[in-house]
Amino acid sequence: MRDAQREDGSISDVAPSYWPFYNDNTTWPGTYLFASDMLYTQYGDLKVIQVNYPNMQKWIKHMEQYVKDGVMTRDTYGDWCSPPEDPKLIHTVDPLRTTSSEFLGTVYFYKELKLMAKFARLLGKEDDAEQYLRKADAMKKAFNDKFLDKENVMYSNNSHTVNILALAFDLVPDEYKKQIEERLMQKILGESNGHVGNGIIGGQWLMRTLTNTGHVDVAYLLAAQNTYPSWGYMVEKGATTIWELWNGDTGDPGMNSGNHVMLLGDLIIWMYEDLAGIKPDPEDPGFKHIIMKPYPTGDLTFTDASYKSVYGDIKSAWNLDDNGFKWDITIPANTTATVYVPILKDESEVKESGKKASRAKGVEFVKMEGDRAVFRIGSGSYSFTSSGAKTPKTPGYVSTPFISPKDTVLTKGDKLKVSITCDDPEAVIHYTTDGSTPDESSPVYTKPLDITDNVIVKAVAFREGYKPSMQTIAVYDFIDKQKNGVHWSVYRGDFQKMPDFSKLTPKFSGITYSISLNKDVKTPERYFGLRFRTKIKIDKPGVYRFYTSSNDGSKLYVDGKLIVDNDGLHGPVQKSGEIELTKGMHDLQVDYFQGGGSKVLMVYYSSKGLEYRPIPGSVLYK
Repeated sequence: MRDAQREDGSISDVAPSYWPFYNDNTTWPGTYLFASDMLYTQYGDLKVIQVNYPNMQKWIKHMEQYVKDGVMTRDTYGDWCSPPEDPKLIHTVDPLRTTSSEFLGTVYFYKELKLMAKFARLLGKEDDAEQYLRKADAMKKAFNDKFLDKENVMYSNNSHTVNILALAFDLVPDEYKKQIEERLMQKILGESNGHVGNGIIGGQWLMRTLTNTGHVDVAYLLAAQNTYPSWGYMVEKGATTIWELWNGDTGDPGMNSGNHVMLLGDLIIWMYEDLAGIKPDPEDPGFKHIIMKPYPTGDLTFTDASYKSVYGDIKSAWNLDDNGFKWDITIPANTTATVYVPILKDESEVKESGKKASRAKGVEFVKMEGDRAVFRIGSGSYSFTSSGAKTPKTPGYVSTPFISPKDTVLTKGDKLKVSITCDDPEAVIHYTTDGSTPDESSPVYTKPLDITDNVIVKAVAFREGYKPSMQTIAVYDFIDKQKNGVHWSVYRGDFQKMPDFSKLTPKFSGITYSISLNKDVKTPERYFGLRFRTKIKIDKPGVYRFYTSSNDGSKLYVDGKLIVDNDGLHGPVQKSGEIELTKGMHDLQVDYFQGGGSKVLMVYYSSKGLEYRPIPGSVLYK
C-alpha cells in the first residue's frame, strides 16, 4: 500500500495499483492504518508502525482537504453489497438499506484519527498524538450534530451498518447507547428476522460489536443461519468460497465474484476471540499477555480452538452440559493470561484440576466481574470447571409490519385500499395517519384503510412478552396531472463524469410525477445521462436538506445552486446538502448518469418537522 501511494499522499483503492483507482476513499485505502494496527496487536512488533508512520501522516493530511464542517465528504463504494430486496439485483435500491457516504466517511476518518493518535503515542510523539485527538474529538461532535436525531434517537437513516459503526467506533454519547443498541436489535431481529442486513463495511465489525454490547446470542444466531441472507445460505447453495453478493446464486452476473473474502467480515475473528475466548491484550500486544474470555451461547455445547502465537500454541477447549462447564487451557512459555471463567453462583465454585481454583498452583484470583470469576495465570496447561455458565438471551422483537401498497403516486379523485400485515400471527398492529408515531393507544388495524387524500400511514406491531417492532411508513401522494409534473430528458453516452447536458441533444423526453427511475422514464440499461427539471413548492420556510442516492453520479440544484454533488463513477452512494428556502416555488434540477453498473437514483428531503422521505409529486410542479 505504501508503494501504491502517490506523491500527494493519495492511496489507490487497489494495491498493488494494477487498477489505478485513486478515488480518495476513507474505507478501502484506510486499510493501510487498520492493517498496521492489527499487525502490531497480533505480533507486538512496532516496526510496521515506525516504517509507515510518515506515509500514514501524508495520507491523513491529503484526506483532510475533504473535511467540511467536521464531516468527511469522501466515500466511493458505500456499504458495498448490502443484501438487496430483490434477489436479482446487485445493489439495493432501498434508501433505508443504503448507508450515507458522508456517514461512512466521517466514522472511518474519526477512527483513523484515533489510530494515528495511538501510533504517535507508541512512537513517543506526544504533540502529534494531542493534535490527532483534538481533531478526532471535533469530528465526533460534528458527527453527532449532523447524524444523531436526538428526538427519535436514531442515526442517519437507521440502517444496520449505521448502528453497527456508531457503536463499534464508540461515537454514541453514553445517554443514547442503550437506545442505539435497541435500534440495531430492531433491525436484525424484527426487520430482518434474525438475518444480516449489512454489506462489506458493516460486516467488518458486526459480530464483535454484537458481543461487546451484550448480544452474543444474536451474533450466534446470524452465524448459524442457513437461509438468505447468511453465510450458511452460501454453504447450502454449494459455495466453497465466499461470494461477493449475499445473493450470489441469483444476482445479476454483471458483477458477481464467487471468491470474495471481504464479505466474511469479522466472523472468523469472532469465533476465535469471542466463542473460543483467545484474544491479545491491546495493552500488552503480541499475546505476551492473553485475554481468555469465552462466550457460551445458544445451543452451542463446545468449542475447541488453538492459535499459533509468536510464543507458541494457545489452546482453548470448553464443554457445557448438564454436569457444568469444563474449560481446558494451554498458555505458552514466557506469557501470562487473564481468564474469565463463567459461573452460576460465585468464585468458590470454580475448580482447577479438581482443587479450589484460588488455591491451585499458578492461579491467582483477581475479582468477580458479573457472571465470571477472573483469575491470572502463568504458562502451562489448566483445567477449570464450574457448575455451569449463564447464557443471556436478548428479548425477541416483533416482526416489522408490511404496508401494501408501498409509497404510491395517485391522481386526484382516485381511491385506494391499503392493507397492513405482519409475519407474526400473534402480533397486534397499531397505526396512525396523522404523522404521529403509533403506540398501544393508537387505533388497532382490523381491516383495509380507504385512502382518498395525501396521507402518511405509520404502523408498529406489538406482542406481549416481546419488544415492539420497528415503525414502518408508507406515503400516499395524490397529484394533479394538469399542474404537477417533472420534465425528464435522456442523453446517450459513455460518461465518466457528469456531462454538460446543455451541449447535448436528448434522445427521449417526457413528463413524470416523481424524481426517480420509474416506469414513465424511458432509459437504456446502461450508458446514459438523465436530467429532471421541475419546481418545488415550499409551504414552511426553513432549512431543508436534500439527498441523492445514486449509482453512478448525480447532482442536485435548487434555484441554480449546486446543493448535492454526488458525481463520479461509484457504487450506490448517498450524499446530501442543505439550503435555506423561503415559502413559495423554487427551481429544482437533478442530473444523473449511469456508466455501466446497476441503475440507482433516489432523491429525498427533510426539514424540521418533515421526516426524511422521497419528495412527493404533489409538491412538484411543471
